Amino acid sequence: MSVKAFFDTNIIVYTQRTDAPDKTRIAESALAHFDAVVSTQVLNELCNIFTKKYPKPLADMEQLLDSIADTLPVVTITPPLVRHALRLHHRYSISYFDALMAAAAIHAGCTYLFSEDMQDGLIIEGTLTIVNILTHIDLLQI
Repeated sequence: MSVKAFFDTNIIVYTQRTDAPDKTRIAESALAHFDAVVSTQVLNELCNIFTKKYPKPLADMEQLLDSIADTLPVVTITPPLVRHALRLHHRYSISYFDALMAAAAIHAGCTYLFSEDMQDGLIIEGTLTIVNILTHIDLLQI
């Protein structure tokens, strides 16, 4: 059985960029080595990033979203997850949107939450560890 890992938006973004080849290689390797999970929040953030910061044509965006939805489990953000995120936000002093990803990751049974900008090494509720996979490539065995 593979280990489940929730992928923050920034790690998914690196799989689509050509200007950071080392980060792209690591992000792609992480997707191949773990049972990747995302949430509807990640899909929304991808749309925002690829319409503003790194514009992509609509057809390319739709293809990316379809590819993700067809190959990865996508956790739907629900009112109970929102409440869980609020509790995590207060307990761990992390941003609400980071807490929402953590709540989705816990809901999906993930061991790791891969993010470039969350608190590396933070353990949430004793089951979820936030890891900056870009600096902990030892987890990938590459």
